[in-house]
Amino acid sequence: MKKVFLFFFALHGAIYTFAQQVPIGAWRTHLPYNQVMAVDASANEIYCGTTGGIFTINQSSGEISKLSTIDGLAAVNISKLAYNQITNQILIAYANSNLDLLSENKVYHLPEIFDKQGLGNKIINAITFNGSLAYLSCGFGIVVYDLAKREVKDTYYIGAGGSNLEIYQIAVTGQNIYAAAADGVYQANINNPLLVDYRSWIKHAATQNYPGGFTKSIVSFNSLIYGLFGQSIYKFNGNSWQLTQIFGPDVKRLKVSNNSLVTIADFRIISYNQSESMIKNIQNLNGFASANDVLIANQNILIADGSKGLVKTIDGNSFQYVLPNGPNTTAVQELRYVDGKILMSPGAITPIYSPAFNNDGFSVFDKEEWTSLSNINNTAFQPIRDIVSSTFDAASKTKYLASYFNGVIEVNENGAVKIDNQNNSSLQTTIGDASSIRVNGIILDKDNNLWVSQYGVNRPLSVKKPDGTWTSYAFSSVIQDPTVPITGLTIDFNNQKWLTVRNSGIIVFDGSKVKKFAFTASEGSIPGTNVNCMNVDLDGALWMGTNQGVSVFYDTANIFSISQAEIPKVIENGFLKPLLGSENVNCIATDGANRKWIGTDHGVWLFSADGTQQIKYFNKKNSPLLDDKITSIVVEPNGGEVFIGTAVGIISYRGDATETVKKMNKITVYPNPVRPGFNGTIGIKGLSKNSRVKITNINGDLVYQTTANGGEAIWNGKNFSGDSVSSGVYLVLIVNEDGSDTAVSKILIVR
Repeated sequence: MKKVFLFFFALHGAIYTFAQQVPIGAWRTHLPYNQVMAVDASANEIYCGTTGGIFTINQSSGEISKLSTIDGLAAVNISKLAYNQITNQILIAYANSNLDLLSENKVYHLPEIFDKQGLGNKIINAITFNGSLAYLSCGFGIVVYDLAKREVKDTYYIGAGGSNLEIYQIAVTGQNIYAAAADGVYQANINNPLLVDYRSWIKHAATQNYPGGFTKSIVSFNSLIYGLFGQSIYKFNGNSWQLTQIFGPDVKRLKVSNNSLVTIADFRIISYNQSESMIKNIQNLNGFASANDVLIANQNILIADGSKGLVKTIDGNSFQYVLPNGPNTTAVQELRYVDGKILMSPGAITPIYSPAFNNDGFSVFDKEEWTSLSNINNTAFQPIRDIVSSTFDAASKTKYLASYFNGVIEVNENGAVKIDNQNNSSLQTTIGDASSIRVNGIILDKDNNLWVSQYGVNRPLSVKKPDGTWTSYAFSSVIQDPTVPITGLTIDFNNQKWLTVRNSGIIVFDGSKVKKFAFTASEGSIPGTNVNCMNVDLDGALWMGTNQGVSVFYDTANIFSISQAEIPKVIENGFLKPLLGSENVNCIATDGANRKWIGTDHGVWLFSADGTQQIKYFNKKNSPLLDDKITSIVVEPNGGEVFIGTAVGIISYRGDATETVKKMNKITVYPNPVRPGFNGTIGIKGLSKNSRVKITNINGDLVYQTTANGGEAIWNGKNFSGDSVSSGVYLVLIVNEDGSDTAVSKILIVR
């Protein structure tokens, strides 16, 4: 057990805008809240557990707040949560079997199940409270937590001979505890000090008129045990099971809420009183269709829906949907910045380079708002799978999406969809799989030509010109494999096209000439055996991430006369070593200072522009990073916010470098004024490259000076002696690198 830290709902729930500026060094999540898995409530708050974390609703004000790893949670993909009225605590179970306990605005980690080796199936199927004890129904048995002490009290293995047995749900009534297990229902006296002995548990059989088979859902209601057996609901009166008249078809779970017995089906919620008479029957496919949990609060029915968030209704005729803004999925294949927007492609490619048939569509972050387009809100997306790359044409307001199954998807500003495939373009079906067109790269060049790369075809590079005509290119002179396993595409400052080739290196094409680089000394000395990603930096150099580190082509303008890639070296323990030579590099992004953000299977690094100096390193243990497996990184150049795609969703970090400007006519200082209690970093943006910044008091005394990182300089509010400056107005004097441009701004500091 480990206490993390105090959190404040309102702080993390705040919405930042680019005008207000996300504070330098601050994190924020970009997660989906539409998939609600569990719902419960305290006297003041409604808690919704989702695949993207927790959101809460204040029952008085209606204010929505979010909780994630930034607030100290151990993970974000929540499977179960429950509120204990005795201890006033929320117990959270994650899909990875980890646990958190929210108590008095503190987060406590309970990692015992997650950390324990040799348990086998560690899934947590249900949480049942009895006083201050929490009984967890797990894939291996029963774990009892003492919530007051925040520790494991007991573990029960009740299978044959004390072996593992999956428990689906626990119910307690009177002196008896019941366990719905994979092979039936077990019963024991809850006060028996020998419950750890499997022989203390009695398995229900013909003596108890047991219905047969097994149940995954049992609850205690009106001093009876109710169980879901197939399409029927039975009750146990302490002696025998009896069939009830409660409607059972399609029901997947039972729950007790607000003194009512509730049956939960995907599309139907029915509540019953103690006489088993129906109170409410809520079913409306237009309102909800994937119910996972339900809470009855006064007259309101709150439904945890798997795609629409928290659904609120009274009568089943009208519905209110409650959820924070976010993308519609945690899946992230690619993040790309285009024309002020972050485009997120969630599709997937399997390890053997086949389609994964992801149908999450795509999402866009624009003006601080996520919008998603998928088969849920656009029927044209019903057949579309695996959007793995995307770009945007600002002139026509058209989004171009690379589908690893369907081809190229064009979406105009009205949401109308056009599919480019083998019938209306130069795209080809995959050799050996005529049902798919595996497009994996898409990008617009400076002349607005749309370039497209494909996997597993003879002519893997196609271009759609502004007049709508298509042309394709083959590279048989450098790639002997007839299926041409191209895996990615980018374009450099010289309008040259670069394509990665599965386990074979990289090729460059200038429209007439083509050249291949690979891994041996005679072919280019790229480290490793596969190029995973490419990035063109602010100087036009092409950076490559491989399964064994990083390499660079610095002079891309003369690439056809270059024979080998260069490998940046860093000093580690006094020795020069290849940059991240032992890491599988999944993605590289460049910030406004030309520094390199590099994502691997073990977190995120920030290196200097030439890659020789490590500046930052983030992983799940030392930061709010959602997961160490990094899939994509992109930097929003105007604000310097670094968007990081992980195996479980997106999180962003406000960096300290923005894009440079040619003329310093719009200086932004933030926060300004600096108010009492602020101990963060002050940003000064809108600067030219390598601008010199001096900060003086109103009398002209110099208190600090620095040089811009890209288009931004930072100040910690302290003088040269390391002391915080006093209240007052401070002047910011800025001169560009050659002295041809100057700017002045002011900062008001209030202590």
